[in-house]
Amino acid sequence: MNKLAPRFVLLGLAFGAMTLTSAAFAQDNAPATSGSSSSSAPQHAAPDPQKQAARLTRKLGLSSDQSAKITGILQDRQQQLAAARGDSTLAPQDRRAKVRSIQQSTDAQINAMLTPAQQTQYATMKQNMKNRWQNKHAAPASSSSSSGGGSDNDSN
Repeated sequence: MNKLAPRFVLLGLAFGAMTLTSAAFAQDNAPATSGSSSSSAPQHAAPDPQKQAARLTRKLGLSSDQSAKITGILQDRQQQLAAARGDSTLAPQDRRAKVRSIQQSTDAQINAMLTPAQQTQYATMKQNMKNRWQNKHAAPASSSSSSGGGSDNDSN
């Protein structure tokens, strides 16, 4: 029995070291996720209006006049969204509705600047973006909400 005691001590030390290592690893990862959200910014970084306008110019073949006007629209949207997200007097549901309204208004203004062919391309771009967002966010939501999250399964 004397020979087993040191082995149990070593086993206990090894287990303790593994526990401390995993706890330290978890703490090392925690600041990375909380640090990005505690930088007094929204949950995600606001897109840069100039970069968005450049992307739309490239994808839709915008003229310099269209690009300049759309840049202004996107800058205005960014200011309105920042104000809406920072408005602590709004209930979360009202804030979401205001953000949605700002986005729809911006979308209508952008569409007004586009030719019919560009409007078609823009609608396709938005739909693709919406599909990517839904695919990215659907898996966690469907597993935690209800088992009926498979509308795709209904069509098969």
